[in-house]
Parts: sequence; C-alpha cells; structure tokens
Amino acid sequence: MDEPKIGVTRRGEVPTEGYGQASLHWLVSKKTNGARELTVGLTTIPAGGNNPLHRHPNCEEALYVLSGEIDHYIEGTPRMRMTAGDTILVPRNAVHQAFNVGKDPAELLVSFSSPERETVLVEVK
Repeated sequence: MDEPKIGVTRRGEVPTEGYGQASLHWLVSKKTNGARELTVGLTTIPAGGNNPLHRHPNCEEALYVLSGEIDHYIEGTPRMRMTAGDTILVPRNAVHQAFNVGKDPAELLVSFSSPERETVLVEVK
C-alpha cells in the first residue's frame, strides 16, 4: 500500500468538484494525498445557494462554518442556523443539506470518517 504524501496542501492545487451550486476542494483524501483514515474538504456555497440533498452511507461528517451563515437540515430535525465558529455532526447515512441564507459566500470545513467518502444524492419528491 502506498504511503501518505507528507507536505503542504494548497487550496488551488487540489482536486475540486462542483456539487450542485457548491464547490468542494479536497484538502485531504485518499486521492489527494493518500489519506488512510479521513477526508477533509473546503466547501463554498454562494449567497442564496445550497448543496444537493444527500447522504453518506460509509461515514460520519463534521461540518464547521468558517464564514457566512447557513441553515443546515438533517432528516428528522428542524433546520439549524449556523454561523462562523459553529459545528455540527451529521450521522452516517443521514439525509442532509446546507442552504446559504447570508449575503456572502459561505465557507465550510467538512471532515469525513473515511478516506473515500461516498455520497448518494437524494431525489426530492
């Protein structure tokens, strides 16, 4: 098995993907630098935007708001307002979604308990 790459990871040099209206920069993952235990990403959601309704069947997610203001929905709970400095834990396989309710882009640090996070989009009925 390959050893993890040790070194500085820079936002502009990592794999990035569009995720609905959001963008994800993969700072730590199996693909980015050979992580074996977790995935860490930086998510940006534009003002008025959201990420898709989804779930992660293989891992928990911790979400920390770096800047901006979001409403976060986790299935079975009311939306929770979050601002810079707030953290939430999303249990494995829980359907969830973030909505930027502020006037500026929201930046979120997300961490997953797997080096290869799985995401399943949930169809809105």
